Amino acid sequence: MRRVAFFGGTFDPVHRGHVEPAACALRTFGLDALYFVPAPDPPHKPGVRLTPFAHRFAMLALATETIDAMRVTAIEAERPGPSYTFDTLRALRERVAANQTYFILGSDSFAQISTWHRWRELVDLAHLVVLHREGAWGPTLLPHVPAELTGRIEVVGEGSPVPDPAPGNVRIYLLDNRPWPVSATTVRDRWQRREDVTDLLCPAVARYVTKYRLYDRGDEPTHGC
Repeated sequence: MRRVAFFGGTFDPVHRGHVEPAACALRTFGLDALYFVPAPDPPHKPGVRLTPFAHRFAMLALATETIDAMRVTAIEAERPGPSYTFDTLRALRERVAANQTYFILGSDSFAQISTWHRWRELVDLAHLVVLHREGAWGPTLLPHVPAELTGRIEVVGEGSPVPDPAPGNVRIYLLDNRPWPVSATTVRDRWQRREDVTDLLCPAVARYVTKYRLYDRGDEPTHGC
């Protein structure tokens, strides 16, 4: 394949704020495949109780089933211990051959890139595609970016064609997509208050959450997947 991207996160649950910007990246960069990479044990969230990995993987599969180029990989569940992005991305590059490799992350995460495990090596493994998240863009984002990375940054408009960079030129693309003012925490909180979340989740995911009572207050998830 020519262009492949990987998008990591906990996805608890996956919502439109994940899928719609990912679809924008898919179109803008002309990706042959975009892999969602759910994390079973994210090291930046120690002690946080997550919905079981199997449920989060299943919700991702449902959310992406109608988009041919979107896929889900369980690579991070295949090995024990914390899921460091550097290790995962290196393994994925070996498993999925591509002429150009991209790693997708939100601008809020990019603002903390200097705290990531082996981040200087990570940013050389793949082009970064930074999604526009509210509260971390433009003048509120750039002061947090390490100075050594600023020369790599290029702002890309939604739907604008992006040519392949020269060999060895690893870029950081700020994708100025429509930001979705939603987080997984918002979805869970609204669900527990029995508020409508149809504007935040795809219907198949909403049905799945209902079936297994994943976010009902005081209830343990039904482990049926």
